Amino acid sequence: MSNSPTPPAPLTPTPPAKPILQEVKIISHSMLFYWWPVWAFGFIFAMWTYADNYRLAIVSPESRIRNEVKDGRVSYRIDVEGNRDRLLSDAVRVKQEDPEVLVPGPRVSTRSWMGPVFFIILFVVILITNVPLRGLWSLITIFLIIMLALVFTIFNLWDSLLRSLGDLHIFMNMAGYLAISIALFAAWAVAVFVFDRRTYMIFRPGEVRLCEEVGAAEKVYGTVGMTFEKHRDDWFRHIVLGCIVWGTGDLTVRTAGGDRHEIKFPNVTNIGWKLKAIEQLLHTQKMA
Repeated sequence: MSNSPTPPAPLTPTPPAKPILQEVKIISHSMLFYWWPVWAFGFIFAMWTYADNYRLAIVSPESRIRNEVKDGRVSYRIDVEGNRDRLLSDAVRVKQEDPEVLVPGPRVSTRSWMGPVFFIILFVVILITNVPLRGLWSLITIFLIIMLALVFTIFNLWDSLLRSLGDLHIFMNMAGYLAISIALFAAWAVAVFVFDRRTYMIFRPGEVRLCEEVGAAEKVYGTVGMTFEKHRDDWFRHIVLGCIVWGTGDLTVRTAGGDRHEIKFPNVTNIGWKLKAIEQLLHTQKMA
């Protein structure tokens, strides 16, 4: 009997090696990065106002509203003191079907909470981006804002509060929301996608290239003995306004050697993942 040769064992495919990072770029954003809730809610409230389709009539203080009952139906008529030219200048337009009838033009929502909420969003963003709150104070601020907003909305207290303040209701028409949102979004987009990208820190094997100001020359540092420190103690700014999905943080880099420097890079997006990538890059350099 002849023994047949044993077939060779099948080769196990080797999984492809993970690509080695060649560089990691970190961008420091300005405080304008955190202003996205203002223009975002401004666009939302503008669309809401357009959908409500209520109109704003600007009249003189001598004007009176009179009710008329006809065929069991109650209608209201506004008697306005002034001439036609003044009315036309106060944002009214002539109805096409009847040239003698004037129709208010500006769109405004009758929801009493919309104006105060937009004001609170604007005020809080201004406060947080100019007065950073650290640690426990940041958590207390978030908790109080959420609780107050829920209480006033659930129990419909906005009318009572504003009426107690001298009937100081806050109304903004659709054009007001759009004007603020469009201008702020344009400035936000230019800052985030153009100017902020001129302030960067690039990590490469063995070196770090730094540009701290727009138009400034690059500085080069060695990575030997370099230390990193991440700061995320301002919860409202770093997690809420910095977006919960990726988050932001402040980075402090300290160089080693005779020419020691402490480099502070605020408002770095996705800072956790980028620090891991930097550690992997430096570890690859040591193993090489």
